[in-house]
Amino acid sequence: MDSRIAMRPTRPQTVKELVAQAENFNFNTNIPVKHWTRAAETLYQEKASFAVSDGDFGRAYMMLYRHSVLVLKYIPTHPQIKDPENKKAYQALSRRIKRVIQDLEQLKPEIENAVKEWERMAVSPKPNTESEPSTQYEQFAARDPSLTGNAKILDAFDNQDLAVDLAQKELMRRDTARRATRQAGIADEDIMSRRRGGRWDQWDGARIGDDEDLRRQMEATRHALDSAQERRIDDDYRPTSHTYSYPSISRPRAVEYESQPPKPSIQPSRPPKEPVAPPPPPSSHNLPPALPQKVPLPNYAPLIPSPSQQPSLPEVPRKEALDAPPPTLPKKERLTFKPGAYLENGDPLRSLFIPKNLRQDFLDI
Repeated sequence: MDSRIAMRPTRPQTVKELVAQAENFNFNTNIPVKHWTRAAETLYQEKASFAVSDGDFGRAYMMLYRHSVLVLKYIPTHPQIKDPENKKAYQALSRRIKRVIQDLEQLKPEIENAVKEWERMAVSPKPNTESEPSTQYEQFAARDPSLTGNAKILDAFDNQDLAVDLAQKELMRRDTARRATRQAGIADEDIMSRRRGGRWDQWDGARIGDDEDLRRQMEATRHALDSAQERRIDDDYRPTSHTYSYPSISRPRAVEYESQPPKPSIQPSRPPKEPVAPPPPPSSHNLPPALPQKVPLPNYAPLIPSPSQQPSLPEVPRKEALDAPPPTLPKKERLTFKPGAYLENGDPLRSLFIPKNLRQDFLDI
């Protein structure tokens, strides 16, 4: 089966369908509670690492909703929840539940907008004689959430240069964001919770919860700076033990004074006054010559000739040209690459590009 076939995006799942899918699991109390808490943590990390970064808001919403159902409804009823270690792990999940609910509220409008966009761009309904997906690949592709919405589906095999270029840009963006957050002293949990993905037609727009993320980053940076300053002040003012050597003090005694008549001091004699000689008269031979008189020249011409006429000024633009609206930029198109194959459970396989001469080099060895 050649996977490079003409495909169009399928209808994205609604919020109601995602909620039903998130609640469709069996909570077995025979499984230790530590496995359930680990599963809830994995759902949260998968959402932050892959689903939102890939722009799959439906999958991220389903994972977060299942995470909240486990934390709020099922895990507290487990018989082993009273153990100290299990209780500590559950408290860590409970402290994060408020942020999870905020993420759900932020993802909900994105999912609703994707459904409305698909309904607006969908073609007219085809007759009932259309054949259902026959192959396993087509069945998995119809349920693949990454192929939903109004997106242009490309084949990675035919667009290798574009796929590699987009992948390199995404890796550079993630590496830059990772270094910036580490230098600011932000915790890994905050980094994972603030990761947001976007669509190719909205990559330069406002992110989801941009103001909230900026506030959290500023608070984390201020907390890190305050902690470092407090540690530095404690080190500077920490008392140290010193051994002092005090000098010995002699016993006080009375001071004796001897009354003696003061001796007159001999003053030097004043020098005689000498008459001051008058200054010599000025000589007429040392005077500078007189300045010549300024006589206007009759035939004087400027070195730089002045232009005969004024240069023409540019024409004043009309008012209508200033009032005209700026040209609208073309809307960036959302791109997605269809997977080359699917696993038996329907998970897509990512495309892997290898050098063209790798097979021949391997055979030569």
